[in-house]
Amino acid sequence: MTAPMLGTTLYSFTNEWVIGRYTLTGLLEEVAAAGIGPGVEVVGFQSFRGYPHLDRETVRVFRDAVDRLGLVPTSLGSNIDIAIRTDRDLTTDERVEYTVPQLEVAAELGFPVVRVQIGADPATLERLVPVAERLGLHLGMEIHAPEGPATPKVLRYRELYDRLDSEALGFIPDFSSTMHRITDGLAETFVDSGLPRDLLDDLQRIWAGDGGQGERLSEFLTLASDAGVDDAAANTVAAAFTMNGHEDPAAWAELMPRVRHIHAKFYEIDAEGEEPSIDYAANLGPLLRAGFRGSISSEWEAHSWTPNDELATADMIRRHHDLMRRTLTEGE
Repeated sequence: MTAPMLGTTLYSFTNEWVIGRYTLTGLLEEVAAAGIGPGVEVVGFQSFRGYPHLDRETVRVFRDAVDRLGLVPTSLGSNIDIAIRTDRDLTTDERVEYTVPQLEVAAELGFPVVRVQIGADPATLERLVPVAERLGLHLGMEIHAPEGPATPKVLRYRELYDRLDSEALGFIPDFSSTMHRITDGLAETFVDSGLPRDLLDDLQRIWAGDGGQGERLSEFLTLASDAGVDDAAANTVAAAFTMNGHEDPAAWAELMPRVRHIHAKFYEIDAEGEEPSIDYAANLGPLLRAGFRGSISSEWEAHSWTPNDELATADMIRRHHDLMRRTLTEGE
């Protein structure tokens, strides 16, 4: 592959999926018709009833659809619900047992990469490596806000990868980690919940400051309390410190050549065709210069505050692809 492959994660269509606008095959047809493939990423528990225990017919229908539509499976999103029990977290053995069927069905469906999360702690991940190697899969640890390329939790995985030295192990950068401002749509949800609008500038300033997420959140909550803001309204801003990270995007290059896939997170595209809260040149540039030529999924995540009657997801992703194509061209 001489250039990265653009595509879409079906997670971007969460609202349309929840309200029953599409079947899975219909959604794949929408991706193809809108020209927002060829890559297609799927979150297993969201898109497949009975996942990860799928019958042969379900697997056949999916594989036939992507072949017919000229789409390319890129990444299957797995999940480890470590708190599935009410009395304790899952043990390492239980986490492995929970994940192995997800790897096996990813191979059956034709996905080369399986997205794994922090719930797959280093001990669990080490146990999964032989399974992934046997199945010919890459395990992509998602690096999502509030983590970043060089935060302590991620450094533990980087050390593990160096020790095991397996081609099965990799990373999936998510650009939520490396934003330069809180997205406007999220900020508006805070105002809707009772936060005074005149505190938004202070929120942006404190969010962009130094220190850990807890320290910066505490600083803002103190300011809001001094201003007489109700605790419930003030505490809604915690989402900004967990969902919008501002780690250094230049550090993405440190993860090469272990980057297996990219979550190109975005929330809006402005009139100039840019993402106001994420600098795409700063995020894609280090990865491209370090030699990344894999797959990239557009991941639109403003559906959580967008009314269903205003959804235009495919059009938003087309505009996002335009932004990425410009960025890729300028980066050559």
